[in-house]
Amino acid sequence: MKAFFGILFIFLSLTAWAQETETDWDEEGEIDDAEVVIEKEREITLPTASRRFERVPPLPITKPTTAITYQFQEVTPTLPGLRPQVRPLKIKNPPLDPLYGNYAKVGFGNFLTPYAELFANNTRNDEYDFGVHLYHLSSRYGPVDGANSGNSDTRLGLNTKYFATGHTFHAEASYQRERYHFYGYSPLLSPEPERDSIKQLFNTISVSGGISREEVDEPLDYDVNAKFIHIDDAYNASENQVELNLEASYVISSQLGIGVESDLYLMQRADQNPETLEDNSLGRRLFRARPYFTYQTGEPGEGLMVKGGFNVVYENDTANNADQLHIYPYALATLHLSESFQVYAGVDGDVEATSLYSFTRENPYLEPNVPLLHTNRNFTFRGGVKGRATSFFGIHLGVAASNYKNLYFYANSALDSTRFTILYASDNAFQLNLFGEITLNSSERFRSSLRGDFYAYDLNDVDEPWHRPTLTVSWLNSLNLYEKILLNAELQYLSGIQGLNLASGNTRELDPIVDLSFQGDYLFSNRFSAFIKVKNIFAQNYERFLNYPSRGIMFMGGVSYSF
Repeated sequence: MKAFFGILFIFLSLTAWAQETETDWDEEGEIDDAEVVIEKEREITLPTASRRFERVPPLPITKPTTAITYQFQEVTPTLPGLRPQVRPLKIKNPPLDPLYGNYAKVGFGNFLTPYAELFANNTRNDEYDFGVHLYHLSSRYGPVDGANSGNSDTRLGLNTKYFATGHTFHAEASYQRERYHFYGYSPLLSPEPERDSIKQLFNTISVSGGISREEVDEPLDYDVNAKFIHIDDAYNASENQVELNLEASYVISSQLGIGVESDLYLMQRADQNPETLEDNSLGRRLFRARPYFTYQTGEPGEGLMVKGGFNVVYENDTANNADQLHIYPYALATLHLSESFQVYAGVDGDVEATSLYSFTRENPYLEPNVPLLHTNRNFTFRGGVKGRATSFFGIHLGVAASNYKNLYFYANSALDSTRFTILYASDNAFQLNLFGEITLNSSERFRSSLRGDFYAYDLNDVDEPWHRPTLTVSWLNSLNLYEKILLNAELQYLSGIQGLNLASGNTRELDPIVDLSFQGDYLFSNRFSAFIKVKNIFAQNYERFLNYPSRGIMFMGGVSYSF
């Protein structure tokens, strides 16, 4: 303890002495001038190094003298059988869009015109299909004397199909009732004829069926059809017609094929002679067989395609000692200039079947017991070019020159000018047809088709091509706006029609026919829509047949519903 206090006393004494001897920090100081001299007297000297420019030689390689032997041993491992437990993922099929098998449409227009149509069909089925069709359109009033020029059309149809393995069977049955009036009388006629005294009524029953082969990869293909038609009118005229058709083809190779087209018509017509009032019955038959071959150079749609053969026709219609057996050549050559364009040329002949049924489809104002003769087309030379410049634009230009016997024309009857008889050019009749067609197609949005036909005739025993136009133009258009508005427009133009009245001997060129029609549909949904239709927008009372003016402008509105 005494040592500790001794050391502490000495430390404090030294500290006090040091503080007394320190220089005052506040006094200013300076650095005295001085000169420093640095001398380097030693020199470092290194000896000269020698350089070698020669490469170092490689060490010698000593090759082994011992042979090396490789031995491969295949090792086949033995593994237990692998049985993975994999459960595949089940993907549900997307639901199909609803398909409505029934469709109804009703409307009403001026001239007291009701309209109704119904389609009833089954929905999706892999084995069969069937449907019912009902149709009615009538106009109480017409262009002449109100109800004296009215007309009506009522139809009932049934159809079915059965899809078997490699084949399709089909059958159809229909009934049609049409009412017209012979209103082509003079407007000065007094008193006005009674409506029932000038009516014409057609009842038509049709039954058909057939079988077609659907095997795409098989070389043999065929289509067999049969049809029965019965028609009668209000004046005890009737006709029964049986029609059998066969089309068969066989592919021998990728370039060569053969085939045959055959038809058989059996007709029985009954009518009353307007002069003797005697009942007439006429049986008519026509058989046609056309065997042919086809030859193709290159792939389908490329190179040259040739189709040739002959046409054998037997018919029992006789006029001016006409032959009953006819043999015509048949040839058609098509050259594909590219995938989109082709030119064609050919020659053929045929007997074109006619019947009371076919004539009433063209002209319902026929007199009783009109003469019926098939049209003998001795030959037709044809040629043309068709194709598509783009996917949007297509064109077809062509010419056909034909020679006919028994070419038919219509003329007002000498017994009753309100009805028509049929005149035949029993001598050679020449017809030249120049035609052109343009099509525009933009997917499902817009479609347009414009076609014009010019006809020239050289006749010997007939003065003019009575009631046949020399120029026809047809323009069809459809437009789909946003899948909601559907627009359709159609223009028909006919000119050069000459009319002959055998009762008076007068002839007259009918005014050109210009018929513009329009229809618009608005889809409220995929099931319900409304429509408006306008016909003969230019309101012309044109005559397609002499003394038979048409109605003026016609309006109709209505709705349709799918269920």
